[in-house]
Amino acid sequence: MMRIDCRNISGDPGKSEQVRLAHDCLVKNGYAILDHVFPEDKIRALNCEFHEQYAKYRQDRELDDTLWVGERRFLVPIDLSGGFGDPSLYANPLVVALVREALEPDAIVEAYGAIVSLSGSTEQDIHRDSPVLFSNDIAPLLPAHALTFGIPLLEMNELHGTTAIFPKSHRWKVFDQQASPQCPVVPIGSCVIWDFRLFHRGTPNRSDMPRPLLYATYARRWYQDPVNFVKATQRRLTFGPAFFEGLTDDRRKLFSHIDPSPAAES
Repeated sequence: MMRIDCRNISGDPGKSEQVRLAHDCLVKNGYAILDHVFPEDKIRALNCEFHEQYAKYRQDRELDDTLWVGERRFLVPIDLSGGFGDPSLYANPLVVALVREALEPDAIVEAYGAIVSLSGSTEQDIHRDSPVLFSNDIAPLLPAHALTFGIPLLEMNELHGTTAIFPKSHRWKVFDQQASPQCPVVPIGSCVIWDFRLFHRGTPNRSDMPRPLLYATYARRWYQDPVNFVKATQRRLTFGPAFFEGLTDDRRKLFSHIDPSPAAES
């Protein structure tokens, strides 16, 4: 399993060896693991903030704004505010450079939230993050249309659970029943990004604590996830009226599909 050390990048991240390697891995294998992207103390602080601000999402039931995605496992909204509104998370220069290389220069943040695997969560069914766009004959030949970017707030490992991935399965017409997954350890400060077409599944959380995986969906500007936001009460993105005021022009491009007026908050 290839891992990319993202320390000591100088100059334009888009021209770095790390982005080149990560893009190559995404195209060939359908995923990339990026190590040492975030300071460990920042991620630990986010984990604390999650448990303080989003304690209601630690209960084992689907709420109006959440989606059940497996036994004791839920997709939940996260506000683009506080520590979670830090642009180094959703607009990390290295990650955005990779996203724009893999998708297109005007790629967007289509959704932002967390997958919370509660203590005792069981193994998920094998799945793709959404159906393929066209027929199974055509879909494997196409470039990515969307990517899932995951930042574990608790180390992803055998105890806490991780995301089991099936390398190169973004190029499969159908799932290979004989295939064996890879189950990466993703430490605090590292992250993983995968093609929406990649087959994967969450593994059991055998620890006594919830495991939040902060995620952003990056997509081509015309794409909207058709399966993970099926309820009118769910939000793909949540932000306050002042969110756009402090954004640089480059970061604002990530939300170019959104009307920034307060009445249009989504």
